[in-house]
Amino acid sequence: MKRTLLILIVAMLLGALTLSAIQADSGYVLIALGNTSVEMSFWLALMLLLGGLGLIWLVLRLFRGSIRAGQAVTERLFSGTSARAQRRTASGLVSFIEGNWKQAQRKLLRAAPKSGTPLINYLAAARCAFEQGDNHTALELLHKAEQSSTNSELAVALTQARMQLMSRRYEQCLATLERVKRKAPQHPVVLDLLRQVYIALHDWESLKQLMPSLRAYGNQNEAALEALSSQLHRALLEQAGQRVRGLGPERAREALASTWKDIPSAVRKQPDVALLYAQQLVDNDLHVEAEAQVRKTLEKHWSPELVRLYGLIRANDAGQQLITAEGWLKKRPADALLMLTLGRLSLRNQLWGKARDYFQSSLTLHKHPETCAELARLLAHMGEHKKSTEYYQQGLLLTTERLPDLPLPKEPEPTH
Repeated sequence: MKRTLLILIVAMLLGALTLSAIQADSGYVLIALGNTSVEMSFWLALMLLLGGLGLIWLVLRLFRGSIRAGQAVTERLFSGTSARAQRRTASGLVSFIEGNWKQAQRKLLRAAPKSGTPLINYLAAARCAFEQGDNHTALELLHKAEQSSTNSELAVALTQARMQLMSRRYEQCLATLERVKRKAPQHPVVLDLLRQVYIALHDWESLKQLMPSLRAYGNQNEAALEALSSQLHRALLEQAGQRVRGLGPERAREALASTWKDIPSAVRKQPDVALLYAQQLVDNDLHVEAEAQVRKTLEKHWSPELVRLYGLIRANDAGQQLITAEGWLKKRPADALLMLTLGRLSLRNQLWGKARDYFQSSLTLHKHPETCAELARLLAHMGEHKKSTEYYQQGLLLTTERLPDLPLPKEPEPTH
């Protein structure tokens, strides 16, 4: 109220002063253009000037208002209101989840300009384009996503890395993830994608270095991590065995022992890992070390595969090997695979009759082609060729599916 009264008083004073100035000296303004001249008082000219400026200001304001109104109408026609954009985005995401890529991409891109979260629209649309095989459009949409929002680099990079991984562009995916990892070294999704890339590239050393981060910050449960650790160390064992093959027993022994020592104790106790280590020792002619490893493992964890391998190991003391295996037989008298191993160890000790008995006992418990072949070979060298042929036939039939019933020629009559 006071402010209005003050403005009114000031206006009245200014009006009085202006009226006094007009009465004191009206002045004049002369405008001449060619042969035409216009003369008027100064105050009239001032009023006309101010009125003209006010009219220009009003016209410009109306013009700007009409432009804004036109833009608003255009946006409503082509993009719709913010509420409509949100509804269209939600519908597009539903189509995205359903796998309706074409429809989802169309809805998400139409809603993006008025969406409150354009980053989501462009990222999902990029994935839609990728799923339709349009990699060029997918890349363009990723660029739009990066420009649509601040702090969008991580989300864009992860989306790009997933698409590169799915298209098996592993080297490009690795480059993308390594760039992101420098900024987000503990992000669980970055770590998991790196895990998948390293496995695909068989880059086991890098996966080994990543394992502590996966345990500390990854999103996998304990069982999955143990399975991953087992897979990793099996691969490292195979890699070490292949790397030293043909380089001599001493270098092979050192390399394999070093790799085995680096394996966590919980993984070393797994029979399949112990089997792989022993197999690598055998493949590099380290039979003494392989025998000790298999024997120690079988004393704690019984494994049919390790039992079979024990019969193939050529340790220095074949007699002691046979005694060790026969000790296991007391606890497992009905183990067909152990009988096969005992038969092979009997052959190494040149106990032909004992080997024959063990092979036959194994076949009584379980008919296996490998046992048939061993017994057939032994019988052939013992001069029992007919029986040898019968066991070879048995083993051959065990390796094939059941033959159909078909007509066959009669067997020839034996000649005297």
